[in-house]
Amino acid sequence: MMSYLRLFRWPNLIIVAAIQILFRYAIIQPLLKHQGVDFALTHFDFALLVLATMLITAAGYAINDYFDLRTDRINKPGKIILGRKISRRKAILFHSVFNILGVLLGVWLSYRSGYWPMAFVFVIVPTLLWLYSVRYKKKFLMGNIIVAVLAAFVVGIIWALESAALAAKGIDVEEFSVISSFSHIYALFAFLSTFTREIIKDIEDIKGDAKTGCKTMPVVSGIHSTKKLIIFLTVIMILFVAWMQIYLLRRDFDLIFAYLLIAVQIPFILMINKTLVAKEKADYHHLSLFAKIIMMTGIFSMFLFYFYLQSGFPLEI
Repeated sequence: MMSYLRLFRWPNLIIVAAIQILFRYAIIQPLLKHQGVDFALTHFDFALLVLATMLITAAGYAINDYFDLRTDRINKPGKIILGRKISRRKAILFHSVFNILGVLLGVWLSYRSGYWPMAFVFVIVPTLLWLYSVRYKKKFLMGNIIVAVLAAFVVGIIWALESAALAAKGIDVEEFSVISSFSHIYALFAFLSTFTREIIKDIEDIKGDAKTGCKTMPVVSGIHSTKKLIIFLTVIMILFVAWMQIYLLRRDFDLIFAYLLIAVQIPFILMINKTLVAKEKADYHHLSLFAKIIMMTGIFSMFLFYFYLQSGFPLEI
């Protein structure tokens, strides 16, 4: 059982579910209640959305390991599961079954939201994950961008479906522009932080990638140039979060300002230093883990927003 949980990256699946649950109940719900509006999608519908997202994500991990076996034998020989504890045929089977279930749930949710075109999103996402594993993971920055876009999708799909369902009931969703802003901000943060972390992971895996013909940025441009891009992206994220902090400080959201300073901004500065001094594979592994922790602390700032929104603080973004 543990082998299957490792194949499907169970900690990451829990994080995906937690992010979606947080955004719905910590951000969307209090802002809807402020306008006297309830959810258009039921709690059961939302549970199906979380399940669909987790199934498609798990399928993506399975197919990625399937096609990445040669590289993994070099980069992480002690962590290989496929071909040892789980057959490659079973990985394909789980990938197919999980994707079919995820897409079917997505189609059902599109029907429930009253906006059928949303069904195409649930077809495009597993298709992108397949193409990523087969082709684009080996291309210069392409794989990194795809993974970052899909990370943004995890956040963005929540309000996209809910707003479609509200509109289908005749509710003017333009009144909830604040929710749209929250969705865009957290999705952008997820995109930037994931994109940066994926590039760090490419440096960590440069040995295997080079030997198997992958054209990742560290292989093509070298580690020095790749580190410059990581630092540049980190500075962009610092400025992005600083912009949010200025907004929060002007509206007396002092606690969230302090949280972002301590849990996000200072770690970002430390991350720049860690990037500059990193040399060994272990250094980049720790840097990747550090970047993931920052991403989580940033996303989980939703907890604090929930308490402010519950107390009726006026908010315009």
